[in-house]
Amino acid sequence: MRTRTMTDCKRLELLVETVKYCQKVKKLGMPSSCYTKALREPVHYLWERRAGSKIKSAQFRSPAAKGLKFGKRELVYDHVVPFIILQGKLLSLKEVTQDSVRQVLENFGTICLITKAEDDRLNKAGLGRSMPTDEKDIWARYHAVGINPVENVVE
Repeated sequence: MRTRTMTDCKRLELLVETVKYCQKVKKLGMPSSCYTKALREPVHYLWERRAGSKIKSAQFRSPAAKGLKFGKRELVYDHVVPFIILQGKLLSLKEVTQDSVRQVLENFGTICLITKAEDDRLNKAGLGRSMPTDEKDIWARYHAVGINPVENVVE
């Protein structure tokens, strides 16, 4: 059986429709629990995981995460900018186009593999779902707790 690879253009087309749908149900007064997963899953599977596995898809990792694998609860697939913030930026787009969605995803959709202990440090510092005051530096929450990511080179 021949598999068909979806182009980024097609992925963005689907994500544009997802964002528009979520904006609509939000405007109708639906609670965020009704549309968060409807946005999170397409972003995850259509955009973040284009390279395949979580390990291959993450652009960065902490040095301490090198060599760890999923399944032992040692490794965390983390949004450098918490997804709730990415979601807010997507849902606040005035014009939802492939270009505007791509720009938000490219600017705020960075994934980093970190250890469970590092994730615990972020949560303990109150940075599990929020950013420090400097939201322009996507790495600000990592720097606040001493995580210094490197490029994720998968061998």
